[in-house]
Amino acid sequence: MVIRICVGTGGVGKTTVATAVALNLARQGRRTLVLTIDPAKRLRTLLGLEAGPGEHKVRLGGAPPDLWAAQLDVEYTLAQAVRQYGDPGQIDSVLEHPIFHVLISSLAGMEELMAIEYMDQAIRKGFEAIVVDTAPSRHAFEFLDKPEFFADLVSFPLVKLVGRSYRIWAASPLGRLGRRSLELYSRLEDLIGAHVVSQVLDFYSLFRTIAEGYAERARTTVERLRHAGECGFIVVTIPSKAEQDSSFFRKELTKRRFPIEKVVVNRCWPSLPEPLEVHSDLEREALTWCRDVASTQQRLLSELENRLEGQGIAAVLLPELASPPVGLDGVDRLAGELRNDDDEP
Repeated sequence: MVIRICVGTGGVGKTTVATAVALNLARQGRRTLVLTIDPAKRLRTLLGLEAGPGEHKVRLGGAPPDLWAAQLDVEYTLAQAVRQYGDPGQIDSVLEHPIFHVLISSLAGMEELMAIEYMDQAIRKGFEAIVVDTAPSRHAFEFLDKPEFFADLVSFPLVKLVGRSYRIWAASPLGRLGRRSLELYSRLEDLIGAHVVSQVLDFYSLFRTIAEGYAERARTTVERLRHAGECGFIVVTIPSKAEQDSSFFRKELTKRRFPIEKVVVNRCWPSLPEPLEVHSDLEREALTWCRDVASTQQRLLSELENRLEGQGIAAVLLPELASPPVGLDGVDRLAGELRNDDDEP
């Protein structure tokens, strides 16, 4: 199994790089999925995918590699988990429960929780390589942090007790007559209303086994992302942000014990050829400015490469393209730049 996670700030070409990485893995004969958890629809636009949840085959000419793409859909992913892991007698009750729809549409963090669940589902479907295109940096680590927090919460003894006992307790005379006497329920009812509290607790009593199963799978998947032989994080940046981004992501990933495979610096300016004919002072000034910018970039990136090499992290410099990549033809050039011996099966 090969897992690559692309992280980076907004607007650095992260989705394109993730797709190029996936294309290389697919061409090695692996059944590959590129999954975007960024709410932006850049992957769908880039590959011309049809709208809709689930995996979509990426169409290529000739003998196409086994490449698939998916945009994370919270409702689809959660419903799949309910159908796969729920008690058969309670699946319809969960999916039709009013709190289920509130959970999907209103609860903050569901995208991050379901990203880990989707990865687990993809592995179980037989994908041999998964490349994840994450949301911009301010959300980049939430899909790693929130599942572990949720797993800890679900394992908390009081939460487990409430989930297992609420329906029995609510149906008893004590439950019907004495609910307000219990401080926990009383405070919740004062805060959000008795009817909502009863709905939430009723839903959780149905959903409990699914939540506990999710917690176990999430722990397993997140821990899998810490195995350097199987997973690698790719930091995607651009020259003007390279030093800042590489430092920030290295620090945050190292703190969480996730392996960094490489830093990809996208949109690097090439050196201009000598001599280059100019016809006016304005053209001469523009040429001088371009050469100064390219020279400064190359010096700073060379220093960054040396620092990363000392830390055992590869650096890949991708050239500035004349226009944004569109379709796999546009991605293919970047895939060639990213291809190296480390990607061989």
